[in-house]
Amino acid sequence: MSHASVPSSAEPAEQPVRRTRVRSVGRRVLRGVVTTFLVVTVLSLTFNALTTPPKRLDAPTGADVDVRLRDGRTVSVHYERWGDAASTQTPLVLVHGFAESTVSWSLVAPQLAKDRPVVAVDLAGSGYSQYSGRYSLDDQSDLVLGVVEALQLDKPTLVGHSLGAAVVGAVALEHPDRISGIVFADGDALPFDGREGEPPAVASFIARTPYALSLYRLGTHWNWFPRRIFDAQCGSVCHGLQGAKGDALVDAWIRPLRQRVAEEAMLDTADRPMLHLTPEQVRAIRVPRAVLWGEEDATGGGSREGAERNLGHPPSATVANAGHLSMVADPDGFVRALNGLLGRMTPAG
Repeated sequence: MSHASVPSSAEPAEQPVRRTRVRSVGRRVLRGVVTTFLVVTVLSLTFNALTTPPKRLDAPTGADVDVRLRDGRTVSVHYERWGDAASTQTPLVLVHGFAESTVSWSLVAPQLAKDRPVVAVDLAGSGYSQYSGRYSLDDQSDLVLGVVEALQLDKPTLVGHSLGAAVVGAVALEHPDRISGIVFADGDALPFDGREGEPPAVASFIARTPYALSLYRLGTHWNWFPRRIFDAQCGSVCHGLQGAKGDALVDAWIRPLRQRVAEEAMLDTADRPMLHLTPEQVRAIRVPRAVLWGEEDATGGGSREGAERNLGHPPSATVANAGHLSMVADPDGFVRALNGLLGRMTPAG
């Protein structure tokens, strides 16, 4: 006699129970996510309210000059000056990179100024220059040229660090008769990580959330985190960050980032293309030019090989054991390398 299996009446009954359990777990997870979101949002808003920085800070040194942009607007530009302004030697104009300022050059400028006038400029949206909301490459190149004209600098050589290479390259393209030459220092003037176009919409959205502002302030209001970035960017030898003087340099470097206007500029530039030239534009530069690079700087400012190739293999020098912040890693080595280049620069063939 065969015995057919009989379905258990308990199996169908268990299915609704499982679905109920799944829905219950889902609701708990959703409540947890919503609760976490609300708590983090409240904490972020509270932190932002308690840490609001001053709108602007006065520069501890240097001076300001009014510069007219090509659209007729006038902006106030902060600069630092070293050396004998009456010297007949070719002046140097130093142009910093992203999240930098004139402070970036403070270890090397006094040494460079032993032989010639030296001026360092705070680009728009950086340092202690006016935060005008005008941060395009045209605006920045106008600003640099405007300082050259306002201070009556006779055909200076421009040195651009990292992103500053694009700025000095733009001046060389538009006004080759106003300068003696350019040096790309740890920068190839090209977009970094493909940021030649508009950033993704989600990146712009995130940059305008309270959480992004909280992270920005956590990173700039205390020196612990910036110091780690400096150490990582400096290289295996980092003379400029040693001891109390190194701590003071980090604090002076970060200080202008602790202005409310600086926060606003960071948000404003988050949804803009990165300042850059195209390879074709770099290849079109005809003024005397040179390349200066930290030996251990593999990615900080792009490609050294690309910079040399696009500039037509001009004179090039290396700062030994230095990373992206070559002027901080070895100030003496940077000065020797740059001084050696200045006498070897020739126009493009």
